[in-house]
Amino acid sequence: MKLLTKNSDTSYLYALKGILEANGIPATISGENTARMITPFLMTQPVLWVYLDEQLDEALKLINDHEYTVINRVDIDEFYEINKDIINDSSTMNSIYISLGLTVFGWLFGAFVVFLILVWLTA
Repeated sequence: MKLLTKNSDTSYLYALKGILEANGIPATISGENTARMITPFLMTQPVLWVYLDEQLDEALKLINDHEYTVINRVDIDEFYEINKDIINDSSTMNSIYISLGLTVFGWLFGAFVVFLILVWLTA
């Protein structure tokens, strides 16, 4: 899966996704919910991804020129049917968010402990 573009306007990303899929390039949007978070540390823009790495160049050409004819097309319905278990499995992203949260917590806790030690040593 390759990153195609980021944009805070999800309707724009959905329009691009529709253009891509109409031309045989399966795509997905991630980060919609994290973009709405108020916490500045976790705020990200929604991202449009191309599922098949080899279609990235054609996807870029297509979004820059809507008249471009995609050579490496796939049957979208067949692609989603074959890959429905992988696409609908959110456990990978959930584990990434959990790992990220634990890592950030670990760093903050470690910095707090170092701060307490420094305060204790200078007192």
